[in-house]
Amino acid sequence: MGPRLPVVYLVRHGETEWSKNGQHTSITEVELTPHGRTQARDLSRFVFENPCQDFIDPTNITQIYVSPRRRAQQTLELINLPNKSTISTIIDPNLTEWHYGDYEGVTTHDIHSGIYAFWDIWRDGCPNGETIEQVSNRCDHVIAKLMAHHASHMDHDPNGPGGDILVVAHSHLLRILAMRWLNLPPSHGRYTLLDTASLSVLGYDRSMRVPVIRSWNVTSHLFQKESTNEPIN
Repeated sequence: MGPRLPVVYLVRHGETEWSKNGQHTSITEVELTPHGRTQARDLSRFVFENPCQDFIDPTNITQIYVSPRRRAQQTLELINLPNKSTISTIIDPNLTEWHYGDYEGVTTHDIHSGIYAFWDIWRDGCPNGETIEQVSNRCDHVIAKLMAHHASHMDHDPNGPGGDILVVAHSHLLRILAMRWLNLPPSHGRYTLLDTASLSVLGYDRSMRVPVIRSWNVTSHLFQKESTNEPIN
């Protein structure tokens, strides 16, 4: 067995009224719904605070990246980590959701009901917003920082704990980031989905030269204890 390779935990923010209704949400500051706050708390309880799971070890998280948008910040606030106050937390504008331009606040159904019946964001981008290449470039900048943190950990303490990173951001952005992690075209993100308050894990296979997706779109209800009805404290 070689040294433990560090990972990246991707968390999509909890539910908002706009995500619930299917409205494209990028720069608009939308708060979490009460259910969205419950989702984030459950993700924390059943995963990050749960001593009865061995899926992740939150004590290995030594860096946090979060989108500047309020819904991502609120989700991070509701996730409890060991020694969270001492972990380096970076608010990175590159983690802002795809800029939807004229389609901000508009549902795909409404767009298709108009003159753009065949609009496809993965192909067409957004009028007065971003192209997929622009979002991909932002993701590449983030990935360079994530991998640099991993490389530094492996250079200094390859057999020790630590080196993991938590990223809290948005659906389209994280789907593209995952594809770029694999060095795939960003448009391949169309083949993935991310639920609100879901957890995905990026890592490596045997060496940092082979990036992989270890887990995708895991939701917190999978971590509830089945052997007892007692709540997790």
